[in-house]
Amino acid sequence: MTTAKPQRLLNLDILRLVSAVMVLLFHYGFRMRLSGEGGGIGFPELAPVAMWFDAGLLIFFAISGYVIAMSAKGRPAFEFAAGRFARLWPTFVLCATITAIVLTLFPVPTLEQPTVKQWLAHLVIVSRALGQPFLDGAYWTIVYEIIFYFWVFVFSALGLFKRHWRLIVIAWLALSALNELVIGSGAIQKLFITEYSGFFGFGLCLFKLRTGREKRDFIVLSAAAIWASCAAFITEPDFVEMYAIMRPELGLMLMGPLCLAAVVIATFSPALPIPAALAIGLGGLTYPLYLLHQNIGYAIFANIASEENRWLVLCGIVIALSTVAWVIARFFEPPCRRGLIALCLQGRDLALRRIRGTA
Repeated sequence: MTTAKPQRLLNLDILRLVSAVMVLLFHYGFRMRLSGEGGGIGFPELAPVAMWFDAGLLIFFAISGYVIAMSAKGRPAFEFAAGRFARLWPTFVLCATITAIVLTLFPVPTLEQPTVKQWLAHLVIVSRALGQPFLDGAYWTIVYEIIFYFWVFVFSALGLFKRHWRLIVIAWLALSALNELVIGSGAIQKLFITEYSGFFGFGLCLFKLRTGREKRDFIVLSAAAIWASCAAFITEPDFVEMYAIMRPELGLMLMGPLCLAAVVIATFSPALPIPAALAIGLGGLTYPLYLLHQNIGYAIFANIASEENRWLVLCGIVIALSTVAWVIARFFEPPCRRGLIALCLQGRDLALRRIRGTA
């Protein structure tokens, strides 16, 4: 008896793209002027609003919790891991390559020129583990995604995720609070994503609640929501250190709850009246657009833009990157994903046959 595949929520595809656009506007409309990475070009008119759009990352993390719980449901741990690897790796390497080429052709004064060694380190995605900086500042969130996938894989392989996911999430939230409020370990923070665990956990609980509707799931969901609501205050010191700006407390209080509310509304609302293929296509732009936008955008602004043409350049960058993202999502990702999944499964089957042959 096979488990029915969970229904895809098209609203979440649209919300993913909205989140990517929010992050793009945060980088171009707020960060770029303060960091100088755009060669002095910026959009101070957008800054008062764009300074809040790093919330797009929080929405991403919550959606990831939902989608990964859905992806792991009814699947062997190896197949889950193979699917995630095939989803992330080819597009990451391609976008890192495009970024390296653009940064070489259009140097950014505040960024070091890419090297072959740095690019090669990105073949394992976590380039910092090999002592090389990221080619794009946005890549750190992909590492957090991989860490989350890793733990889902581990607990699935141990046979604990299906029955004991509530205990796992509660223990994760408790460790997160303990580390952020008492211990302060950087290693624990990175290994268990303690700053953002509330968002991943909330998305995971939301999927379980939507498919199971057990009352006790509300308790876990509420605990995740409480911790997620604390995240803006926990990460704000880093924001202040980087940008020398303290955002109003009322905004920080609303930041987490509004992000969670957006995911809940997208999850439980009727599907938007647009064709399913269009919604899926728009959602497919998210990953490559996110990977490409930051440093490539800075490079174009630094080398081409001026105060007179900056809005035209902004429109051109968004259109160009969206087009490239569409080409990647439409023609590159699907065959690479199918090929890699098939290769992983063939490798697993071959290994199992050899093990059984020597037993």
